[in-house]
Amino acid sequence: MPESIKPSNLATVAIIYAGGTIGMMPTDKGLAPAGNMAERLEVALAALPDERQSVLPQYNLITLTPLIDSSNAQPENWYQLAQLLWQLHDQYQGFVLLHGTDTLAYTASALSFLTQGFLKPIVVTGSQYPLEADGSDALNNVEGALLSAQQQVLQEVVVAFGGKLLRGNRCTKVSTYSHQAFSSPNAEALGYWQEGGLVVNKSQLLNTDQKGTGYLTTLRLNHLAYKECQIAVVKLHPGLPIMQLSALFSAPIQAVVLETFGSGNAPDQNKQLMQYLSDANQAGLVIVNLSQCAEGSVSMSYATGSALADCGIISAYDMTCEAAITKLHWLLQVCSTSNEIKKAFADIYCGEFHVS
Repeated sequence: MPESIKPSNLATVAIIYAGGTIGMMPTDKGLAPAGNMAERLEVALAALPDERQSVLPQYNLITLTPLIDSSNAQPENWYQLAQLLWQLHDQYQGFVLLHGTDTLAYTASALSFLTQGFLKPIVVTGSQYPLEADGSDALNNVEGALLSAQQQVLQEVVVAFGGKLLRGNRCTKVSTYSHQAFSSPNAEALGYWQEGGLVVNKSQLLNTDQKGTGYLTTLRLNHLAYKECQIAVVKLHPGLPIMQLSALFSAPIQAVVLETFGSGNAPDQNKQLMQYLSDANQAGLVIVNLSQCAEGSVSMSYATGSALADCGIISAYDMTCEAAITKLHWLLQVCSTSNEIKKAFADIYCGEFHVS
């Protein structure tokens, strides 16, 4: 639950502080989430040149309690954040979410599905280093996020990090230390900022038909209780034993993201494996074919890939693993059968994949 705040009639942006490295301070056990973020942000932003401060929107800061170390983030946190965003929807023109980087891409992906039809900027950011640390990337990311949150042309979930705006469900964390922590390997950046100047690549923004209501938006999450979902991620490797799959695929697992070789290939000569996957599909398990490669798409054009399609496994095209997992979570909430999930998974809702 967020701490109570005193709304300002002048504020156009809400900053939701969920935790993460950006707000951490040293403790006896290492860096840990810390409070007083409103005052700390005010001090940090005051260090910007006057001309850069002048173009930033006024904001209210909302602090979640308790704060979340993103390594401890759970799927129910995605739904709590989405509910909060919907509750605040009519009060602000845009939103910034300060979040830890470890699971930032999961949260951004999940929110893209849970806020379909929101039609306002939701900008997720954080930092590799704490706000007050020497050489920190935090202030630059916050500045970029605030600039982005007042851009009404941005009607989707975006990640603002390292000078780039990326679609929330198309990015993944690629570095543990670099200020360029996130990449969008299969989609162009939506924009860039530098020293207070923001450029939005309008040609890359969502089309009108990708801003629709979706299954969940009509409920605005107010009447939907989060149901725990059981999803496994399995990475194929040479010599993967069937016994291992048996343990991973057994109940209560409802869906599996199967990370395959190349453009969606699997060892089709392993008849025992193919039969096992086919049987699992027939039993109602939803299995998604996702390439282990960061760039490129599942095509199933090779015989080794088409064999998976013959087993009833569905393509994730060029989705990130984070997007595939969170999309499955969302569909497991709103779909009644595995066949319904498979059909829905193949549709594009908010730019999460591209079909070449």
